[in-house]
Amino acid sequence: MKRSIKILAAILAAAALTGCSKKSAGKHTDVNKAASSLASSNVVTQTSNRINYQNYQKIKVVEKTGSTLQDVNQLLGRKADAISKSSNNGVKVKVYTWQGVAGGMAGSNLTVEFAKGVALVKQISGFKVNRQKDITLKDYQKLKKGQSQAAVKTLLGQPNGYSESDYDNKVTILWIYTSGLKGEGRPSLYVTFQNGKLLSKQQSDLE
Repeated sequence: MKRSIKILAAILAAAALTGCSKKSAGKHTDVNKAASSLASSNVVTQTSNRINYQNYQKIKVVEKTGSTLQDVNQLLGRKADAISKSSNNGVKVKVYTWQGVAGGMAGSNLTVEFAKGVALVKQISGFKVNRQKDITLKDYQKLKKGQSQAAVKTLLGQPNGYSESDYDNKVTILWIYTSGLKGEGRPSLYVTFQNGKLLSKQQSDLE
């Protein structure tokens, strides 16, 4: 689990989140750019953009039988905009990023990590969410270990992003909140689930 949380935290750093306290060390090096920033920005405006939540859900993150890179390229309709490498416990992994989520905010993206030829981690972030009221520190304090995803969504509303990983036959799901939060600076909140139940939570600068 520590390894999966580390990968998720590394991806979240790009969205200015604080990272997870259980992350482990790893070296990430940008090794390839498949498209220019102009091309990436154009993707957001295309009506045929297939970088969306529905296709994110179709990406299987399962050890040995997860989606392949070819599967994901075909599903999303194009190759990734950027690729980076990482090594954890001697296992080589590659992280592929597709910029421009359909209907998302500037900087929105979908990221998939592959190891041994299959997807083990996926994330989509940057969704626009209109909240009826800001999420506060009091709301955060109401989150309790063991709560269901439905209960958390009733309390906090729709997330701005999602991550999912599968390591050691343990599926870990992360919900990311970055907009409509009460606080100075750039407050953030994320909650982690296993087996559909709240496992951990973390926030930064909530009031």
